[in-house]
Amino acid sequence: MGITVALMIPYLGFVLFFSSRFPSGQSPSWFTNTILVWFTSNFLLVFLIARRMFRNQAVDSEVAQRVRSRSLLRVGYLVIVWCGLFVYGVIGTIQGKYALNRALPAGAFLLFFIGLFGWSLCSSLRKKA
Repeated sequence: MGITVALMIPYLGFVLFFSSRFPSGQSPSWFTNTILVWFTSNFLLVFLIARRMFRNQAVDSEVAQRVRSRSLLRVGYLVIVWCGLFVYGVIGTIQGKYALNRALPAGAFLLFFIGLFGWSLCSSLRKKA
């Protein structure tokens, strides 16, 4: 948790500094794209650090099985919700509700996480079988 907070402090400073420069509700597209890039890079960095930290720890098999089944349910739920949001965004973009320059980065962001978590779910289910 401390790593995540330390990674987010520079971004919060960036947001606070630049958000006071724009009129309310009129942030430029590079500003929202920066949010997506920063979040994704922090997510991957924390994932890699946590994986390296807990690599060689001994685990109780019963506890590990319970944690694994709960995490598979959560990952499956997230993939389903994100797929729903992606389809909702595609339909909204086709209908003209959302600007294309905002919808493309958001869609790419969702597709990245759908792919990452879907791959994780599939590889975990393959290991179980």
